[in-house]
Amino acid sequence: MAERLILHIGPRKTGTTYLQRVLQQLSPALARQGVLYPVDFRGKEDYNHVGAVNDLTFAEETRRPERWSDKAGDDWNALVRAVDEFDGTVILSAEMIGGLRPPAAERLLNGLGVGNVDVVITMRDLGRIFPSSWQQHIRNTHTQDYKAYLERRTRERGSAPPIQMQEVWDSEREQTFWRSYAYGALVRRWQRLVPAERVSVVTLPPPGSPSTLLWERFRTALNLDVLPEVAPKLPPYVANIGSTEPEALLLHAMNVEAKRRGWSRRTTNELQQKLLATGLLDREDRGRPLLLPRRFLPRAQKWARVDIDDMLSTGVTIHGDAADLLVPDSAASEGKPDAAAAAAAGAYATIHALEEQAELISRRNARQARVTLPGRLLRRLIRVVERPTTPSA
Repeated sequence: MAERLILHIGPRKTGTTYLQRVLQQLSPALARQGVLYPVDFRGKEDYNHVGAVNDLTFAEETRRPERWSDKAGDDWNALVRAVDEFDGTVILSAEMIGGLRPPAAERLLNGLGVGNVDVVITMRDLGRIFPSSWQQHIRNTHTQDYKAYLERRTRERGSAPPIQMQEVWDSEREQTFWRSYAYGALVRRWQRLVPAERVSVVTLPPPGSPSTLLWERFRTALNLDVLPEVAPKLPPYVANIGSTEPEALLLHAMNVEAKRRGWSRRTTNELQQKLLATGLLDREDRGRPLLLPRRFLPRAQKWARVDIDDMLSTGVTIHGDAADLLVPDSAASEGKPDAAAAAAAGAYATIHALEEQAELISRRNARQARVTLPGRLLRRLIRVVERPTTPSA
């Protein structure tokens, strides 16, 4: 049985993927020093433990438990066995844990059965959370636009102080967002499940900070000497690259059109993955980042100040600075979305598709290929589009 459990609960978009990938890379060396970060407990390598937690809690935390009706609990049981069979310290990390309602969170702790538990919560300012969260919403093939998404979060937030809203956030299934990002309420929820002094917070450094700072804070929070002072450098392929504003608008438009055509979300997701694999996120000029709408900024700033005060009232230990969670004026965009940049992203996707079609033509007999344009005309169109142009005055 594990002697100590460190539970890193995220939430999403708070540096979790980076930290999980670092722990995955360190896993073999850590295991030899008495610290287990399970990566192969279910027959294949994972960099986090979302699959196992889903296996335990998905049915009770979603509206559609039948989607996972074929799950027999095998992934969760395999994780429990890995924890039970290890004698040292175990680190688990799954960002979705931060959004669990109290009964599900308690069930998770009871299932792991470790008495000595530390909870580490990573936190990021709302100015960066809202854009990142909508991007993930779009990557999950949803069709709600950015404005409607933010208005929905405003309605869910309510007008009462967080300590009064906590019961709503903790009980209603659809309140996942504020269960995760109303930080004072999040701390209180876990202080009720484990001793209050065993809950700590790591704030994400503001933009422009040294790239090593997040790992330094996280390492301090975990209080494990065997962790290296400098995190290993990760291969480029494990980077969790977000979308810029033009790319997010393109992906949203694709979702809307796919839904209009009656495509399943799985088909839409496959289309997205194919597009992203073309190098859409590797272009030299990807356009400006997705930020908050200017009119939404005061709301986010007010919520951030309220939540910081609420979190400080819990007495939680903070690794970093609570001021890192303030929303700066720079978190908001100026003016309307850049239509030209969005068109450029769309043109990239279109040209790539046309090039693939041209290649298909060259591989097949022209009489058998079902194409919209003859190969010669298609290649001519590509040359025209790629030709540099001079902007009109």
